[in-house]
Amino acid sequence: MGNAFLAASADAATRLQAAQRKHASLKARADDRLKTAQDRHRAEVAEAASVEAVGWRLLLQVPGMTVSTAARIGGTSESTVSRWLARAKDPSCT
Repeated sequence: MGNAFLAASADAATRLQAAQRKHASLKARADDRLKTAQDRHRAEVAEAASVEAVGWRLLLQVPGMTVSTAARIGGTSESTVSRWLARAKDPSCT
């Protein structure tokens, strides 16, 4: 009984170590894919915000348009419009 137990335990321990290595490998691959997806998401969200920032800038270019009026048209606060305008001045928003 002792020899069979020891042999089975050694075999199971070897299989466990292989499973742990495989787990680490699969986790590393999943982490890499997650980072890539998060980087892509961050870039796409920034691009989407740039589109809206340009829209606010265009609205404010209408002769006679004020931040207050733009806020009313956009259904938001003047401070939000001001933040969008600041973002639209960023050269990366074109």
